[in-house]
Amino acid sequence: MLNLNRDVVVVGAGPSGLTAARELKKAGLTVAVLEARDRVGGRTWTDNVDGALLEIGGQWVSPDQTVLLDLLDELGLKTYSRYRSGESVYIGADGIPVRYTGDSFPVDSATAVEMDKLIALLDGLAAEIGPTEPWAHAKARELDTISFHHWLRAHSDNEEACNNIGLFIAGGMLTKPAHAFSALQAVLMAASAGSFTHLTDEDFILDKRVIGGMQQVSLLQAQELGDDVVLNSPVRTINWSVNPDGGSPESYRVTVVSERATVNARFVIMAVPPNLYSRVSFNPPLPRRQHQMHQHQSLGLVIKVHAVYGKPFWREDGLSGTGFGAGSLVQEVYDNTNHGDVRGTLVGVHFR
Repeated sequence: MLNLNRDVVVVGAGPSGLTAARELKKAGLTVAVLEARDRVGGRTWTDNVDGALLEIGGQWVSPDQTVLLDLLDELGLKTYSRYRSGESVYIGADGIPVRYTGDSFPVDSATAVEMDKLIALLDGLAAEIGPTEPWAHAKARELDTISFHHWLRAHSDNEEACNNIGLFIAGGMLTKPAHAFSALQAVLMAASAGSFTHLTDEDFILDKRVIGGMQQVSLLQAQELGDDVVLNSPVRTINWSVNPDGGSPESYRVTVVSERATVNARFVIMAVPPNLYSRVSFNPPLPRRQHQMHQHQSLGLVIKVHAVYGKPFWREDGLSGTGFGAGSLVQEVYDNTNHGDVRGTLVGVHFR
């Protein structure tokens, strides 16, 4: 069992936790990072399966992720663009695949009008409410007490249009059904991306990938931090106290107990999903409302299926490898061929 004294202890060695630890260390503070798994990276995980390099977790970099782009430059990591030349495939309500080019799905004129109307409404709300304090807006309660599924249908009776618009946030971003989150959450997601229109543009939101895989962001930062990162060390208890001599930051003390280490620190950063907080015993307990919020906050579930072929044969047929079908078992497909690889890879995404 390690016994460590640090300024800050970070729980979770995903990109957020490691970036926080690295920045704190650069600022002259001492840190320790405790990670439950036997690897760093959290939801970014690049693995070699039967000789093929696959992005099992998160992989995309969009132009608005300027902080991430700066970090990639700082770490010496290069990016490359997703292959997108040629025609895409759309499967609509009739189940018939249709090849198309351009930014818009090849739907009938009535559906196109309804989709444009919903996009305009969401763009307006995203601009009005913004990404920083959505709860403070006058419409917050109204939007937070109706599911995104029902909000869409309150503004359109075109089912295909509602399903397609829902796909961009429900499947594409939050990875859970549109009835499982509120309209306010949908607006917040759109505002965070700059607009809902950005979410409808796969060439924007799914722009680039990191050569060698996104997990390198975590691996390289962990390498810099060295022994300050402790793996296989799930945190069990966080004891927090205030010295009686006053309320200055120096008087706050936290003791974090994990499987392999006990860390005494001034501050703790929880860099794990809120639904995992319940696996940690807090002393004193978290506020009751905060605890309830964590229990009721659901995260999405996405299944990625990679198909690796001897070559990207679809390109010879004039296809980009991109496909959409809101009602299909696999709602999205992309050309996921690795940089410099002669083989071709398609990735299909199924949301549950």
